[in-house]
Amino acid sequence: MALHLQCSVLDQKTWNKIIKKQVMEGNTKEAFLTYRQMQETGTSVPDNFTYPVLLKAVSNLSYGRVGLALHAQIAKTGFDNHLLVQTSLLNMYSSVKRIDEARKVFDSMQDRDVVAWNSMLDAYVSIQKMDFAIRLFRIMPKRDLLSYNIMVSGYAKIGEMDCARAIFDEIPERDTISWNSMILACGNHGDMGEARKVFDEMPQRNVISWNTLLGAYLNNGLFEEVILLFEKMKADKTISPDYLTVTTSLSACARLGLLEKGREIHLYAHDSRIISSPHVTTSLIDMYAKCGCVESFLTVFYKSRVRDVYCWNAMISGLALHGYGVVALKVFDEMLQRTNPDDITFIALLSACSHSGLIKEGQALFDSMEIDHGVARKMEHYGCLVDLLGRAGFLESAYTVIATMPFRAGKSVLGALLGACVNYRNLVIGEKVVKILVNDAFLNDGDYMMVSNLYASCDRWDEANHWRAMMNDSGIVKTAGSSSIEVGNKMHKTVAGGVCNRMAVLGYVMGGFTTSTILGRRWQV
Repeated sequence: MALHLQCSVLDQKTWNKIIKKQVMEGNTKEAFLTYRQMQETGTSVPDNFTYPVLLKAVSNLSYGRVGLALHAQIAKTGFDNHLLVQTSLLNMYSSVKRIDEARKVFDSMQDRDVVAWNSMLDAYVSIQKMDFAIRLFRIMPKRDLLSYNIMVSGYAKIGEMDCARAIFDEIPERDTISWNSMILACGNHGDMGEARKVFDEMPQRNVISWNTLLGAYLNNGLFEEVILLFEKMKADKTISPDYLTVTTSLSACARLGLLEKGREIHLYAHDSRIISSPHVTTSLIDMYAKCGCVESFLTVFYKSRVRDVYCWNAMISGLALHGYGVVALKVFDEMLQRTNPDDITFIALLSACSHSGLIKEGQALFDSMEIDHGVARKMEHYGCLVDLLGRAGFLESAYTVIATMPFRAGKSVLGALLGACVNYRNLVIGEKVVKILVNDAFLNDGDYMMVSNLYASCDRWDEANHWRAMMNDSGIVKTAGSSSIEVGNKMHKTVAGGVCNRMAVLGYVMGGFTTSTILGRRWQV
């Protein structure tokens, strides 16, 4: 009763302040309760300041139905003709991916400022409808820097480097966002030479500039360049690496197997006081696991104060990689007491079961995903189940999974079963898999060799030779195998058949070092 009396004396401005404060603090439910209470008192009504705040709350949470209901209430009050409310409605519909409704709001606006035009532009870019976006961009009566940046960023996300460059060259006065988006466009297009050129030409850089180029190198498989750029950034000393810089560099170390460089970056993260970031923790666990240091990634995990789902997933994946399936299941039980699993968790768990021969446990986890944890099964989960059954020799069951799964079997799923058929010399199931691969035109050099090996394992030498000949006739060249060795914080790669390369690396090791690191272990040379 006292609360009701207190609320009844609040003026319009105070109500709006309370709602805005609740939204800014993330208390969306309380904000809508206050909005309802405001209406119930009868002393104040929502206005053109109330609705934009509530629409922003809906946008942040992507609550489409709530947004529709709120739009209906706005229409009843007559504020749907107010420019600020209309722009907020446009942004709300964009955030919940209702672009047609956003366009209806936009078309109904009698007065459109550049903010409204940019909001509609951003709505199209958010769903990658760049053809609609460019048409709208060209008829804009007035553009600002944000208009150009939205377009460059949109083309960057889909790797349309030439289109991004065309807009970039039109910008009257660029800012750092413009340059960073252009780097991303080049990187996503795969032209790292151009990406580096844009980076080098920048008049000013921020940490995002460095991280964008680092991420582009990583995504394009140029892992050595990631490490070199990280070292350049540290030596530059104008901008300090942040958690994303460190995680990207650690990922490169993991892919290269550069244990010693990974340890250096670990020490840097500790000295720079970014070691507490869960992103850094996750990357450290992944790096140590892929470099073969089980004790190190266990230490990192159990010393970390903040563990999100990604940290737990990295931990389970590391255990799976090294065949500790039973331990991975125990860690999962511990995880359930602290956080909810996601789809990556179950990929890691199923992989752990597969590498440890835990058939019943793996099937039970697969069955429990949707029922007990609300995690939808994806192609990767079916692939893990097929691999689990195939490794254990249950080839009929594995094929049944492929035949009954709700997706069309992908390359990795079929490859897993075909590999199992080779191991168990099962020509009946193997030929069924080969038929699917041929029909879907999935065959690459590895598949041709695997099919040849399948027939060879069953003493069907004519068919084995036939598949080898088919690979040669089709012009497909078998990718040469390779191996790597870490020497002096650098990874030296040798290709199968490259005798000169192997001897050169061996001579380099013998001449200058007494030890080298291979898969996380130190060996005397």
